[in-house]
Amino acid sequence: MKRTRFLFSLMVAMLFAAIVGTAFGAPVGAGALALSFLPRPQVSVMKSSVIPEIWTDYIVENLFKNNEFILRSIDESQYVLNGAVVHVPQAGAPSGVKRNRTQLPATITRRSDIDVTYALDEFTTDPRFIPNADTVQLNYDKLNSCMTEDMTYMKQFVADCMLYNWRPTYYIKASKTKSANYLIHGTGVRTGLCVDDFATAKIIFDKWRIPKEDRWVILSTDMYEQICADVRNSTNENLSAIYDHANGRLIKLEGFSIDTRATVLLASNSTLTKVSGSPYYKFTSTDLNYTPEDYEDIVAGDKAATTTSCEIGLFWHPNFVRRALGSTQMFNKDGDPLYYGDIYSFLQRAGGRKSRGDGKGVLGVIQVYSAS
Repeated sequence: MKRTRFLFSLMVAMLFAAIVGTAFGAPVGAGALALSFLPRPQVSVMKSSVIPEIWTDYIVENLFKNNEFILRSIDESQYVLNGAVVHVPQAGAPSGVKRNRTQLPATITRRSDIDVTYALDEFTTDPRFIPNADTVQLNYDKLNSCMTEDMTYMKQFVADCMLYNWRPTYYIKASKTKSANYLIHGTGVRTGLCVDDFATAKIIFDKWRIPKEDRWVILSTDMYEQICADVRNSTNENLSAIYDHANGRLIKLEGFSIDTRATVLLASNSTLTKVSGSPYYKFTSTDLNYTPEDYEDIVAGDKAATTTSCEIGLFWHPNFVRRALGSTQMFNKDGDPLYYGDIYSFLQRAGGRKSRGDGKGVLGVIQVYSAS
């Protein structure tokens, strides 16, 4: 076999030398033949270094993927200063308007503009260590796998925090007859979500003068199933017909487009006080929403929810919530001599807020707790 390979190589070399010699003369052809037998240097295959720009671009482009509800808001990213703080100039109240003015001279007013400033949250992944052996011995790219996994988790957590930043000031109560079937966290029984609750939310948005187009609601998987069941089981044929049985989806109800995700918001209790002259409520004392960190621990089973915990869905209009994306960075150290491998981590700044100081334009629907 080696003899055959040698003869084949020799024939190729002589043919190449003959062609070169014909074109450039015999001496050049002889030189080409000699060079073809010189030993070739061995090419070592090195692991390519991580390019941070590629991964940071990936984060920016995919941060809201599978959490598109965040994009249904006003983007304030252009007002981010130094990648960390949002500074938004906001116009003050407009001048007054009178019909058939009789008093002259008219009162002169001056508009007092204000600045809205808020800090972005800083999201950082735990540093990830990739041993050199894993980059050499495994039959798949562990580095890419780990990075993709970390960024997927970060995207979900950023979305959790955005919902927390948008958490409602006002609530309506889920009014479907209480049942243990609607229990998601804690103990006892809870009320469920029904069509009437959507109708109540519609009335409230109308009275708040919220635009009728582009109204949204986001529900947890459990609350979504509650409303789907109410629609499916309705004796009203027109209502039950809006449920897409083929795909198992309910897309829109009472003017609200419906979005879902595994989790939305969770409160430690449903202690509510009626807002005078309105059909909605506020928490009786302080904000009872679990922080995103607490909710993540509860979902993961690392922390127990209170026995009185209740799920919350969120109605909103994109004009009344804001988002901002700050700096994105990757930190990496290839070939660390102390760890015999590579270490990397990510940093992302992001934040959001409700547009109005009074909280209108965002409405929660909360389960009601009962021990039995």
